[in-house]
Amino acid sequence: MIYQKFEPDQSLKPFVECYFAWESKIPLEKEMLIESPPNGFCSIVINSGDPYFLQNKKYNRLQVPQQFVSGQAIYSYKLFLNGMIEMVGVVFKPAALSTFWGLDGFLFVEERIDLFTVLTQEYVKKYFEIIKNAVGVVQKIKVLEEFLLHHFNVTKPQLDYIDTAANAIVEKWGMLHVQQLVKESCMSRRTFERRFFQKVGLSPKYYARIRRIGYVCSLFIGKKKVNWPEIFYEAGFYDQAHFIKDFEEFTGRSPQQYLAENTELANFVEKPKTQQLH
Repeated sequence: MIYQKFEPDQSLKPFVECYFAWESKIPLEKEMLIESPPNGFCSIVINSGDPYFLQNKKYNRLQVPQQFVSGQAIYSYKLFLNGMIEMVGVVFKPAALSTFWGLDGFLFVEERIDLFTVLTQEYVKKYFEIIKNAVGVVQKIKVLEEFLLHHFNVTKPQLDYIDTAANAIVEKWGMLHVQQLVKESCMSRRTFERRFFQKVGLSPKYYARIRRIGYVCSLFIGKKKVNWPEIFYEAGFYDQAHFIKDFEEFTGRSPQQYLAENTELANFVEKPKTQQLH
């Protein structure tokens, strides 16, 4: 399998983390299981390959729409893949569903919702048919970016402090004091938390916890043995019990079990480098 990442146009960087393309050259011989811890981002994905299924806390085996919007994942989730893999997508900054698209982030938590039921404009279907029929992942990504640039030029979205705060949590991997973000916002704590929840879909404190567990998982991808005290110290945990409690809450397993059973995408492909699209 091949997994590639691409940088967005400069004007879209405040809203877009990256684009990605994921494909197999030949059909899978049997069903493949891929899992992922929550990463703190939202996305739009276009699948030109065979249908696949999602398992998370909310769904046991959901057939994922061919084009969908996904919000925040609270817990680890699993994908069950069959046949040909051929998909491209855009990974959005944590508050961009609201800032860029005018959508309430909390409505998309733990969901994969058909894009055509969310964005009803005719030009959406036009662009996505072009993407599905485009030859090669680079051309698909270019059309996807044209779609975003069209929307950007029409709506002129503007960042606010909630975007800044959410992006700070991402950049610091959740290892910062939320109270400082509240102080810098010039809002009451209640107002800050309400607006953060509306745009991101989670409370700022809970979002920071998820992001920190994502960081922990990134430290042992592809490894069979790790120094656990070193990892939980590097991730800002004060003691082992706190570390294990949070890890089990968000992944459903102990750290050692997760390490032994890990089936994340990074174990099946070379670590992707982010490429320039332009």
